[in-house]
Amino acid sequence: MLDDCQFNGIRFRCCDEFCVVDSTSGPCFSLNALQNKCSQTGLFVLNKTSGPGMLSFRLLSDAQVIIHSREELSSFVPQKFKFDVKINLVKYANILFSMKQIQIESSLDEEDITVRNCRRGFEIPEEPLHSYPVYSYGSCSLARRIYKTFQRCGCVHPIQAKFYKDLYCNYTGLNCLVAYNVQRTKFGVKDDNEQNDCLPSCEESHISIINFSKTPYSGEENKASLVNIKISELPTLKYKRTLMRTKLDLVVTVGGMLGLFFSASILSLVEIIYLMFRP
Repeated sequence: MLDDCQFNGIRFRCCDEFCVVDSTSGPCFSLNALQNKCSQTGLFVLNKTSGPGMLSFRLLSDAQVIIHSREELSSFVPQKFKFDVKINLVKYANILFSMKQIQIESSLDEEDITVRNCRRGFEIPEEPLHSYPVYSYGSCSLARRIYKTFQRCGCVHPIQAKFYKDLYCNYTGLNCLVAYNVQRTKFGVKDDNEQNDCLPSCEESHISIINFSKTPYSGEENKASLVNIKISELPTLKYKRTLMRTKLDLVVTVGGMLGLFFSASILSLVEIIYLMFRP
């Protein structure tokens, strides 16, 4: 499927770096992903020395190229980040994007998940059939979708990741899955627990597509399409998740209101208690 893979002009073996990652439609080949990090070369690191990076490869068959953050799965990426490349029609495909990073303030580590309303990558939900090593909204959503079908049919579709292999469906199970999907998609029948309340990741990357261009192929039959994926510049803008009001802020606010409206303070409250119990 892939050939002549390069990153910043350095060639590498495609099959060593593109790892198999789970998705709703079966295995995908992902580069530099955290969900199945098979590469340990450290080749795909960007800094001020290396500058913006560009990934190039040749597609030997029709494929869909998807741009997403390292922790996310390709299935739950908006359609605007998915690009269909057909080798008989496209000679060159160029994708230019930019990225903004979201980080979490250290003070939020002590807060409960329900307070900060996000999960760190290592905070894996203790839910049935959630087997992905890094938390993301996509991994949580896919695990819950798999569990719903498992509850309905008692098995998991064989296109899913190999760590579900002991639960793969047989012929009867596949018929059940097909009937279940038809009910959901064509007839709109939904389960009682259909709503998805998966939290976003605390640390993630927001990607924006700047330009996508395709050069059509004319002439003899094309055997491959050259795909170039480039980041416009190193991320210069970072967002931080912070807690607007901590417990200490609440105490300070209440104390300030008591002092403003009642001229009270902690010392005066202690004095009242002292006078009440004074013999």
